[in-house]
Amino acid sequence: MAGKGGGGLDPEFAGWLDGYVEQMLDIHRMARPAPRTADVWGCQNVGDFMCGFFVGEMIGAAVSALQSRHGREPTAQEHAEIASVVEKRSDSIRDVFLRFN
Repeated sequence: MAGKGGGGLDPEFAGWLDGYVEQMLDIHRMARPAPRTADVWGCQNVGDFMCGFFVGEMIGAAVSALQSRHGREPTAQEHAEIASVVEKRSDSIRDVFLRFN
């Protein structure tokens, strides 16, 4: 990360996150949601639910990694950049999960 004064993500962390998202997508390309997902969570479109769940998990993992690495919460700019790295993969994320709708 750049300095504690509100700088953005350092390129190394952003690269790690991009690779992590791709690795997790590879795993989910081979998987299917649990058969009871729609019933348990009361959702009509399992793919939409899974897409949102995945994005939340990726952002949460990145925030936790940043906290562990630096012992602090991400700045607003860092949080926005984390979301941006994940959102950059939106086409792939949709391709993986919306097939379940």
